[in-house]
Amino acid sequence: MIAFLENSLGIKSTDPRFRFRIFLFSVLLMFIPAFAFFSYYNYAVAFYPPLLVLQLICLLLSLVAGYFLVVKKRPKITAAILQTVITVDTLLVIFDGGNEEFVLAFAFLTPVIGVFILGGRLGGILSVINFACVFYFCLTHMDTWEPAPFLSIDLIHFTTIYVLILVVSIFYDSSRRRSYEMMEEANHQLKELATTDALTKLRNRRYIEDQLLNSNHSQYIAMIDVDDFKVVNDTYGHSEGDKVLLELGAILKKSIGKNDIVGRWGGEEFVLIFEHYDLDLVKENLALLNENVATHNFNLERKITVSIGLSDHQACNNRDSLRKVDQALYEAKAGGKNRFCIASGLS
Repeated sequence: MIAFLENSLGIKSTDPRFRFRIFLFSVLLMFIPAFAFFSYYNYAVAFYPPLLVLQLICLLLSLVAGYFLVVKKRPKITAAILQTVITVDTLLVIFDGGNEEFVLAFAFLTPVIGVFILGGRLGGILSVINFACVFYFCLTHMDTWEPAPFLSIDLIHFTTIYVLILVVSIFYDSSRRRSYEMMEEANHQLKELATTDALTKLRNRRYIEDQLLNSNHSQYIAMIDVDDFKVVNDTYGHSEGDKVLLELGAILKKSIGKNDIVGRWGGEEFVLIFEHYDLDLVKENLALLNENVATHNFNLERKITVSIGLSDHQACNNRDSLRKVDQALYEAKAGGKNRFCIASGLS
């Protein structure tokens, strides 16, 4: 069904304009049968040439509006035609019927549908003009109106108006909910883009810093640096260097627990946040990580290794913790690389 509507309306369902075209399409599906029925009624049931001609003209204009929507893909022209049909038809029916046959209720259709088709400003202006016309007509004719009975045609008019307003209300609620869902989805995507590293698709420095600053418990952090990465870039080019970072990111993701966090700190540096506070287990993870990286085939003529610094971390001592983990990383580099070093003060 969605595919059919996308093809008919010439727009994808994910496009924000799809909702407006669906609304126009729905109005057409209601108006064309309604005008066809009232044309038949004014001809075969209660023959009345003025309303018969009016309903036939409205039916023809509705078909033209459908042509511009489905064939020409011109929704604004469709909207203008439909609003003209709604306003002119309801006013003429009111002027002709007065207080008979429940026709005054048709005055509600212009503001309800007009705001959706033309927008709040134009729809509001048109609704005020429409109300002024109906109000003036009622004010100048009330003295001549007599009590009107409630007949079967009144029930038909009542049902038609009730269904139209109900459909518009449901569509409004559906549109509101869909807009909210799209906004939530867009916000989620923006948040993901803002906290994701463009190259490795790992969490970026902003996300890592937020996690560290907002943590309410002690944890371990590891700073990882690719050994001699500048040599890799200078020898094989930056594209090969990027491939190394991508593959290293994949290795890091496989080397941590489901509650741990891995992110790219910047350049060739990565950060691991261990949620569990078990130093022996963390040391085992880092030793295994060193081994996994050193034995991985990066499709280069040289071996890729990493040096790692480890420190404990508390949000209240964030700067000091980062300083200690940097110092531990420096000691790992100075100690021969391809190893991890624990910050002083940890048992």
